[in-house]
Amino acid sequence: MMKTVKKALCFGLACVMALSLLACGTKNDAVLDNAGKTENGKLVWYLGGNNVMAGDVDVKSLFEGVADTINPQVIYSKTTITENMLHGVYTLNNKEKDLETVRKDIPFQEVAFKSNTASVTILPTAVYFGADNLCCSLTNYKYDEFRQVKDYEVAVLELATADKIGQTPCIYEVNGNTITFKQIEMTSAENEPFTYELTGVEFHYTFEISGPYITFLKDGHSLKLKAYCLTKNIDSELSMNGYSLPDSPLIENIDYFASASAWNYAVRRDGSYVALSAYKLDDEGRFTAYFAEKDLVTGEKEVIIKQYAYILQSEGNNFLTSFSIVLLDENKTYYYTDDITQREARALEEQGVNVDKMTVDEIKEIAEIKKDLFDELQKEFEANGINAMVNRSTGEIALDATVLFGVDESAISEDGKAFLQKFMSVYTKVVFGEKYKDFISKIMIEGHTDTDGTYEHNQTLSQARADSVKEYCLSGECGVEDAYATSLRNILETIGYAYDKPVYDRNGEVDKAASRRVSFRFIVDTEKQE
Repeated sequence: MMKTVKKALCFGLACVMALSLLACGTKNDAVLDNAGKTENGKLVWYLGGNNVMAGDVDVKSLFEGVADTINPQVIYSKTTITENMLHGVYTLNNKEKDLETVRKDIPFQEVAFKSNTASVTILPTAVYFGADNLCCSLTNYKYDEFRQVKDYEVAVLELATADKIGQTPCIYEVNGNTITFKQIEMTSAENEPFTYELTGVEFHYTFEISGPYITFLKDGHSLKLKAYCLTKNIDSELSMNGYSLPDSPLIENIDYFASASAWNYAVRRDGSYVALSAYKLDDEGRFTAYFAEKDLVTGEKEVIIKQYAYILQSEGNNFLTSFSIVLLDENKTYYYTDDITQREARALEEQGVNVDKMTVDEIKEIAEIKKDLFDELQKEFEANGINAMVNRSTGEIALDATVLFGVDESAISEDGKAFLQKFMSVYTKVVFGEKYKDFISKIMIEGHTDTDGTYEHNQTLSQARADSVKEYCLSGECGVEDAYATSLRNILETIGYAYDKPVYDRNGEVDKAASRRVSFRFIVDTEKQE
C-alpha cells in the first residue's frame, strides 16, 4: 500500500476523473434530506426528532418564537481560527454543475510540480482537512500513512484542470485570515517508518468562515465551498455527533451528543442523559441548542436555550452525511469534535502508548471496554449512595476534596476515611473483578486544587493529598478485601497536579469547588488487549 501511494504522489498532482466524486449526486434537489429548508431567507436544519429520552419530538415547534440573539459574523471576526478548527471536508455545493462555472470564472495557473507542470485553477474546488479525511471515499490517499505526520496538520487539496480534478496531499498552516498549503511527498519505502518531505510547491489564500461555508480568495477572485454533509453531492439523512475534547469548556456540562434520524441524545460528563435535546442550524452561522429537564416531583420543565456561531467538521463519505462541530461565542471555543476512537487514542497517547502501531479496531475495542467499565462503576456508585463523578473524557473518577480533607489540609478526616472505605469496597470489586482484571496496568491517584494561592503551595498540597489517600487505601483500616489488596498495592501510584487541570461549570468558567478533588484514573494494559 505504501508503494502505491508513493507512486501516485510522484505525479505531483494525482488526477482523477471528476465523476468519481459524483456517484451520489443524482437525486432531485427537492428530496435531498440534508438540503435544509428555507426560512426567512436563510437555510435551516433541524436535528433531534427521535429523542432517546423523550420519544418522537416535533423539533421545529421547540424553536418557535426563539429569536436570533447573536450575530455570527461578529463572533467569527473575534475568533482566532486555528488549524484544528479546520478539520472536515469542504467542496462545491453541486460538483457536476459547479465545475463548469468554476472553469469559466476562475483563472488557471501553471504549477511546476516535481514531475510535471500542470495548468490548474488558482482556487481549490475542495479541501479535505485533517488526517481522518485523507482516507474518506473521495480521495486516493491513505489514513495510516499520513496520520503519522505529527508536526503539522495535513490535508488533501483539490484543484481543477481543464477536464479533470486533481488532488495532492499537503500540510497546512493558518495565520489570521490567510492559509498556506505546502505539498508533501512520502519518502519512506514499503515497510519503513513513515517519512515525508516538502516539495517546495505551495498554495496561498486568504479565507473567510461563515457557518457551513469557507470562502477562498486570491487575486481578486473568490470561491465559496460548503461542508460536504450539507451539499447536493449526496442524498442521505443528516447526522451530528461529537465527544468533547479533554481541555474544552463544556456547554451545560454536556460531554457528548449525537443526533440522527434513528436517535438523538445528549450525555453529561457524569454519564447522565439530558431529558430532551434538540438543535437548529442556519446557514448564516447560528447553532441553537435546546435542552430541557422535567422535575419528577412538580412536573415543571426547565428549558435552557443557548446560541452560538459554529464551524462544521464534515466527514467525506459517500454514504454518510455526518459531522462534528466547533461552537463559538465571543469568549470561548467549545470543541465537540472527537469520536470514541479519537478520544481513546488521545488517552492512550497521554499514558505513553504509541497509537500509530495500533489499528483503529484495537483502539475502538479498548474504548468500548472502558465505556462498559465506567457504566458499571457509575451504576454501583449510585446503587451504594457514593458521590463519585465519572469524567468520561479524562478517565477521572473524582472524589470531593472537602469530604476527604479539612481546608488546606492533607490529613484525611474521619468522614473522609468512612467515605474511602465505602468507595474502595465498590471500586476494587469492579476493577479487579473477572471481567476487567486484565484490563488495567496502573491506577493513578491524582490530587487537584482550585486556582487560589501560589502554584508551588497548591502543587505541594495536591501531592500530599494524593499520597495520603494512597496510604489509607493500602492500610488495613480501609478494609479492601484481601483478594484485591495485593493487586492494588502493585499498581497504585500518585501524582499532584495543583490547578493544572481545572473543572469547568455549565458556562465554561472554572468551577473552584469541583476543581478541589482527588481522582482515581486507571491506565489500560494495552499489551494484554492485543
